[in-house]
Amino acid sequence: MRKKIILLTAALFCFSSLFAQTEELTDYSDDFDAIFEDAGQDQEVEQGTPVVPASPAGSSLVFTGHFNGDVGLSSIIIEKADFGGYISLDNTLYMKAKPASLVNIYGALNTSLSNKFSLSLSYLYFDYMLFDRLFISAGKKGISWGYTRLFSNGNIMADTNGQLNAEFRYPWSTGTLTFVGAYNYSLLSGNPNYKDLTYAVSLEQTVLHTSLNLFAKKYGQSEKLAGVHKRPLAGLEVKRTFFGYDVYAQGLVHIANYKMLDKKIGYEDLVATAGFYKLWDGFDPNLGINIEYQYKWLPGAASASAAHNHKIMLQGGIKRIGKKKNMKAGLDLNHDFTSRNGNVTAAFIIDGLFPNASWKNAVSVDYGPAVGKTKFTIGSIISLSLDY
Repeated sequence: MRKKIILLTAALFCFSSLFAQTEELTDYSDDFDAIFEDAGQDQEVEQGTPVVPASPAGSSLVFTGHFNGDVGLSSIIIEKADFGGYISLDNTLYMKAKPASLVNIYGALNTSLSNKFSLSLSYLYFDYMLFDRLFISAGKKGISWGYTRLFSNGNIMADTNGQLNAEFRYPWSTGTLTFVGAYNYSLLSGNPNYKDLTYAVSLEQTVLHTSLNLFAKKYGQSEKLAGVHKRPLAGLEVKRTFFGYDVYAQGLVHIANYKMLDKKIGYEDLVATAGFYKLWDGFDPNLGINIEYQYKWLPGAASASAAHNHKIMLQGGIKRIGKKKNMKAGLDLNHDFTSRNGNVTAAFIIDGLFPNASWKNAVSVDYGPAVGKTKFTIGSIISLSLDY
């Protein structure tokens, strides 16, 4: 469902660094602030008719943009320090058109320049309301399903994003039925047939102040052209608020053989994730915490020990610190109990230290058998961010 957070104070007045994984670092602000967003997830989930965003008065076509420029230093320390520099430019041009009262068209074109130049269409799609009830959206767009927030495999639509897809959503007073059809146009030389399409369906219902979501997904044969055979999946998730804490759980299975579901070989894997999220924003500073635990069972593993995997992820943050309320700090932990590998990242950011710019500092520690000797990555950048 997200990119890992990469930042903290390097040391008192140490302007030593920026990460080698700077592409992730440049997105840190968005990831950091995400823990303070989605306040609705801290409340009971309500279902209702989708709202088509209104167009600005007197305008049917609007262009906006966002520019981000980063410059800084980096250091990777294993046995000795390896220093480097970093410059990154990123610009996204957004388009919104409203040619009719029930139709909205959205597009985004991204240009970036760092160690290489790229120009890409981020999304292009339309939204349409039919019969004042059925919501239709189609084009190249992102779709996110799943109550989980930290483990990316909890978003069952993640590997379909960037493809051409059509979404149909029908809500009623306490629930929503959603269907998605998608195909990877980059793998096809012509028009797709029904076997090339990936299908997903979701049925969400609120019962006794508890949200329940039953979902399933079947991949099209065009996905096999990429050399990866993706198994059908099905799952159930639940979410409810207890004493202000948003508590949720998800279970899903990838099916290897429909005819052998009464045996272990009928399943490729089973994944269970549980967690909670809490935001304290009624006072300064604001505090947020999110913890998730995930268990994965692989019935076809070579050994019993390899068949069971346990992981935990933690994300915490504090913002609106200091006299000007312009400082924030975050901590990110990702640990695999089975392999004993993990990462700890801490960050400290000062917004508005310079006009339209933030000062971002961080240290990230990778440990475990997979990396051998403990790896420290330290970074510091000045990040310019402008909307226009």
